[in-house]
Amino acid sequence: MILVTGGTGLVGAHLLYHLILGGEKVRALKRTSSNTKITRFVFDFYGSEAWHLFDKIEWIEGDLLDYESLELALANIKTVYHTAALVSFNPSLKDRMMEVNEEGTANLVNACLEKGVDKFCYVSSIATLGNSKNGETIDEFSYWQGGKDHSAYSLSKFRAEMQVWRATKEGLNAIVVNPSVILGPGNWDQGSLKIINTVYKGLYFYTSGTTGFVDVRDVVKGMIKLVDSNIVNERFVLNGANLSFRLLFTQIAQMLQVKPPKIRAGKQLVGMAWRYEWLKNILFGIEPLITKDSARASLKTTHFSGEMISKTVDFKYTPIEDTIKDTTQYFLETQQ
Repeated sequence: MILVTGGTGLVGAHLLYHLILGGEKVRALKRTSSNTKITRFVFDFYGSEAWHLFDKIEWIEGDLLDYESLELALANIKTVYHTAALVSFNPSLKDRMMEVNEEGTANLVNACLEKGVDKFCYVSSIATLGNSKNGETIDEFSYWQGGKDHSAYSLSKFRAEMQVWRATKEGLNAIVVNPSVILGPGNWDQGSLKIINTVYKGLYFYTSGTTGFVDVRDVVKGMIKLVDSNIVNERFVLNGANLSFRLLFTQIAQMLQVKPPKIRAGKQLVGMAWRYEWLKNILFGIEPLITKDSARASLKTTHFSGEMISKTVDFKYTPIEDTIKDTTQYFLETQQ
């Protein structure tokens, strides 16, 4: 039997669908406060016939910070996919991200070692890899570099990843995947999918940065193929394409049939924007639309290589144009 954490999140929900479609028996860990509505929403993307697959999920309540609940969730489990994480560029959530992402992952890998889990797959992030210097491409052999340029989120994911690598030294067979910015149907108000909603409502500015993007379906299919292989204790970057933010926003806008952004926001304008959002957060407690960390990321030009997985297992990326088309089409269908 397989355990999936984060089954109400973007990657976890799509993963549950593909695992059950493949005939696997799946248990999904969820907190008491979590809602499975988004998981149903994702299943619906795959067609009305997917509803009967959703009913095959065995939900179990638990928390990454509650070790006893993890022990119960791992009963008779041989494979674990750890997709759960707190994702935010908001620096005020640093302590909470460290707690959930690092301490929670440490608890889970420790429980997996105790229960004798056969294989563990961890969804990390490109945020844990090195910064691009002189235009070099980031891949599996790029490593974390110290300094002030890392967000609280990237630090929390790096430390969580270190817990996984530590567990491999203690006998856990693990696979780590480092996806770039993930696109695909999910909660339009959270994470990277806010891009779709923002462009739809009207986005006037773009920044000069470039980064990597990957289809959520590719992320989960890659994870499954790697777990089903004999490969252990290796990492794989998952990146379908490197795009400038301007090109991404333009392609999304074209699919949504709205106007693309025309005004280039330089360092000064972006700096003013994140400071304004920071002030609103301080004075009124409003969640910032842009933070110092996300502003810095939007101006960086970084290229990633996700080629190694295709050289290792039978795997092919979805063209990013198809990803944008499928995602925006579902977005429009669900705005009724």
